[in-house]
Amino acid sequence: MELSLIHEADYAAEMERRVRPALAALRRAGTVCPRPGQPIYYELYRPQSPRGWVVISHGLCESILKYQESIWYFLQAGYAVAMPEHRGHGRSFRPVQDFKLTHVERFDDYVEDFLAFLRQVVLPEAEGLPLFLYGHSMGAAIVLRAVEEAPALPVEKLVLSSPMIAAKTQGVPRWLALAMTRLAVALGRGDRYVLGQQANVGPESFGQSWCNATSQARFLWYCRLVETHPELQNSSVSYRWLREALLVEGPLLEGGAGVAAPVLLCQAGQDAMVKPEAQDALLERLPQGEKALFPQAKHEIFRSDDATVEAYFRRVLEFLA
Repeated sequence: MELSLIHEADYAAEMERRVRPALAALRRAGTVCPRPGQPIYYELYRPQSPRGWVVISHGLCESILKYQESIWYFLQAGYAVAMPEHRGHGRSFRPVQDFKLTHVERFDDYVEDFLAFLRQVVLPEAEGLPLFLYGHSMGAAIVLRAVEEAPALPVEKLVLSSPMIAAKTQGVPRWLALAMTRLAVALGRGDRYVLGQQANVGPESFGQSWCNATSQARFLWYCRLVETHPELQNSSVSYRWLREALLVEGPLLEGGAGVAAPVLLCQAGQDAMVKPEAQDALLERLPQGEKALFPQAKHEIFRSDDATVEAYFRRVLEFLA
């Protein structure tokens, strides 16, 4: 298929002149409340006569705005797009008052929210059209757990992009990181910043070693949005969030064998955030799993150089089709 790529050379101008106005013309926003008083914000983008629905599940400290380019490509391919902002993110319910801190009581809270969004919003909208789930990092773990928990969902295919099957703990042994988080929670500090993290006090730097993008143009465009949107500025996690992220590894691997739908796992060759060996272990358990490796990409494959982004979305769209 023809893919009208947004090129790095004129990225910000093209996003503001062409992409965002086109998305605004299609956007419908709303909230769903899986629990009273805890609204989950979402947006729907429906072109005329869609061929199916793609539901996007974003990663840690992300938002719908970070996926404007991705939504644009799915719309080009004829798909309608639905996307929520997970609790503790963006315009959705926050379990803590500090907007800079990312916190969740249980990882399954994300899963329950996502399932409620699918059942109450997406399935009535889809009206029998094919349903595809796309998740990045933490969002991929949410997608996988949702399908494992609700196997009767009419999901045609799954795309797991840099999935957080097992998070890297930045040089700290996993057992020690888990012990530290369990102790912090036991001491009533579960909703505090993990040691060494703090509220984001300034813009991210493209040159930092933990930067997950390889395209400076794509990176800077979203950074400028974050600067003017306080609700997008969470960048650190709580002890309880980290504990839940570490504990979900076992259920993800154990449940993989029960995922009947075909799965495309997109793996970044330079990923500093999640363990590729855990992704490979999941692939071995999936009844219908295949891998697409992007050797030069960091964790956010969708924010890579033009050649990688084009190859990535062509591969994803070929798989869906």
